[in-house]
Amino acid sequence: MTHHHTTYLVLLFISALYSSHSYSDTSWQLPEFSGLIAGAITQENLPYQQTSSEQHPSLLVFGRLGDVFIEGNRAGTLIKRFEFGSLSALGQLRTHQYLEADNTTLTTKDRERSIEAGLQLSTALGQGFFSQVSVLQDISNTHKGQEYEAAVYKRFTFQNLRIISTLAAQYQSDELTDYYFGTQNYTAKADLTTELEVLAVYDFNQDWSAVAMWRFYQHEDEIKDSPLTKTGHTERVAFGVGYQF
Repeated sequence: MTHHHTTYLVLLFISALYSSHSYSDTSWQLPEFSGLIAGAITQENLPYQQTSSEQHPSLLVFGRLGDVFIEGNRAGTLIKRFEFGSLSALGQLRTHQYLEADNTTLTTKDRERSIEAGLQLSTALGQGFFSQVSVLQDISNTHKGQEYEAAVYKRFTFQNLRIISTLAAQYQSDELTDYYFGTQNYTAKADLTTELEVLAVYDFNQDWSAVAMWRFYQHEDEIKDSPLTKTGHTERVAFGVGYQF
């Protein structure tokens, strides 16, 4: 992630926070954070050829900063509530799709992480299940494409252990897919990716918690057939310890 991308995202979230308050309120201050911040070690298994598993330190954040909710690589703010659910503005860091050209002889073009923004419609389905439908557009001038996602998730609680499991289908546009998996001799068309995610938090006490996260992305033919890839899936695993604010 370039410094430009990071700065852009910070400004986006601050703008969302500020716009949720009256401009005439001169006493406004940055609200307190409520949630979990954890230092972690993340391992990534990318689908690209000539790449191996990567381990690196990371920061996992889950909670709220005033009206802004933060869920890992996503953050947003409520726009409107309905009888059937809610509509939110959403921002996302696409951190699981990237390739540095120095790591392969198959391309001379870096495939950079991107910043995306859009809308998310959330609905309670009953029996503890929730659905989310999201539309995201690249706003960092990286892949210039879109992603359409439909997801279902459920929370489980076992004494000190909390688990959230999510199943999602992500339709990625021609521009997005071709940016990350196309070459001079291969044009990748729009493709469907299925994501399975499990997030577990174990509370040692009211202040400290252990966190484990697993994300698995199953790609379809447009990505699997790319000369850049060696496999049809992407995987990310993270373990960490964090503090509850």
